[in-house]
Amino acid sequence: MATLRVIRRKISSTKKIQQITKAMYMVSAAKLRRAQQEAENNRPFESALDEIISRVLVRMEEKQHPLLVRREEKKMELILMTSDRGLCGAFNDNLIRTANLFLEENKDKVETVSLYLVGKKAVDFYRKRPVTISKRSNNPQKEVGFDKAKTIADELISRYLSGEADSVYLLYPLFQNAVVQKPTIVSLLPIQPRIKIQSVGVDYEYEPEQAQMLDLLLPWLIRVQVFHAMLETKASELGARMSAMDLATQNSQDMIQSLTLRMNRARQESITKELLDIVTGTEALKK
Repeated sequence: MATLRVIRRKISSTKKIQQITKAMYMVSAAKLRRAQQEAENNRPFESALDEIISRVLVRMEEKQHPLLVRREEKKMELILMTSDRGLCGAFNDNLIRTANLFLEENKDKVETVSLYLVGKKAVDFYRKRPVTISKRSNNPQKEVGFDKAKTIADELISRYLSGEADSVYLLYPLFQNAVVQKPTIVSLLPIQPRIKIQSVGVDYEYEPEQAQMLDLLLPWLIRVQVFHAMLETKASELGARMSAMDLATQNSQDMIQSLTLRMNRARQESITKELLDIVTGTEALKK
């Protein structure tokens, strides 16, 4: 059985780790509310923009905008969003596993499948693996900014219009609650409005005209979708870290209780051994 000194040292180190995990849990919980609110606030805006574009498209006779035209998928691109830091359970592993399944399913269907990596964990994982990487980027260190999303979206639009990619997909964690973050793949380019409007009762006069309006709205839809994915990733990362740190805190408490029990047993064994030595010595002196 381990000595009392070793057991006490293990209890002390476990308590220090417990303090760290508890502090990380509290920090993540404090940040999660704001991140969750930001992600939820962006959803109606994205939906409204999607609906506006659908209403414009249903009134147009010619729908030949470059961002709407579907072409044969020979070059496919997947933008993968992960976190920059760990200590968030299986959060990043689930996203990378989903990305690997996507690559495996499409490797024989198209000529090339390239990855646009957003997040240090994705960059580190694929750095030495035999995959085509079009771009690497880290997540914002503090707050998710729209400028970052706009830069990513404009790069993807440029690659699509230049023919470097025939289709673009987006993989990000959809935040449901602090325990569940669902890896989700959506089609980003060509643009396919998710709100389907079959017919309208009245028409409107447009200023500017419909084609010019689409020139303005369609790139903004891509930017908003990328921004929304970044917000969902941030909220999901905080939720996953909060759950992981809460579980780690509980496990450390269980470990402390187990080590305390072992320490008490070792101390009792030591006391019993000393008493036996005293009794044995006393009996020997009597003889």
